[in-house]
Amino acid sequence: MVVEDYEKFFEMTTEERKQSIQEHPSMLNDLLGTIGHEEAAIRDQLNYRLFIMLLSENVLGETVITEFVSKLSSTDGLLFNIGENGTSSVFQRSYAALYLAAIVNADRQLNILTSEQLELLAQNAVALLAKEQDLRSFVDTKSGWAHSITNTTELISAIIAHPLYPIRFTAQILQAIRANIWKGYVFIDDEEERFCNIIQALLAKNIDEALFIEWFEQLFDQLEMVAYERGYDALWFKARTNQLNLAKTIYFYLKFANRNEKLRSIVSSFIQRWLKLN
Repeated sequence: MVVEDYEKFFEMTTEERKQSIQEHPSMLNDLLGTIGHEEAAIRDQLNYRLFIMLLSENVLGETVITEFVSKLSSTDGLLFNIGENGTSSVFQRSYAALYLAAIVNADRQLNILTSEQLELLAQNAVALLAKEQDLRSFVDTKSGWAHSITNTTELISAIIAHPLYPIRFTAQILQAIRANIWKGYVFIDDEEERFCNIIQALLAKNIDEALFIEWFEQLFDQLEMVAYERGYDALWFKARTNQLNLAKTIYFYLKFANRNEKLRSIVSSFIQRWLKLN
């Protein structure tokens, strides 16, 4: 579609948009085929804007939503050229996650997704979070935001909040967060807050607090072990920064929410120790 086509869509009423899509179903194929467009003006301001509009107005329908989920959760979406760094493929992965997050959130009311579909989404979303190597946030004025990690955390948070969340993925999700701490990159655009959103969503599922305590202890045990084995190299310092930023974010969430006192106390003790506050 050209820009003029989008503008016509935005100006239509809901019924007019629904009728136009029924008459021209290829428009949705065009949208699906360009979600990872390299230009932010098309990817964000046209494609994603239109998709959210159609989804919120319940114009897409069950068949189309199922098709989007199938396409975007595969090697054409979340797993597209996974492992690449510095290429345009990051936009395909990132926006597949963003679109799927919107669908999963909407599905709490729509009830279209099956448990099998949600399980596949969880599996591939966790794989992307763990294996993504392109950690760029803002790329440039033309390409805009890559934000694959951020958008993947949005998807995982949506999956956790869904009634069909497969709880067996909890440990894998925590380990995927842990993997990002050690990717040799210091997150600079509040990614630790997005990781914390995942923790919040998991805590809301009333999962045993002991799992989070053990995970948190393992994070700092790894810092100690790597320092002992390799010394205080650049990778170690970047991991320490990421880990402390995450710890502080989690601590203040728990403090202001007045919950999980035992976990909060342990997080606090690690922060004090590693900042040498006592």
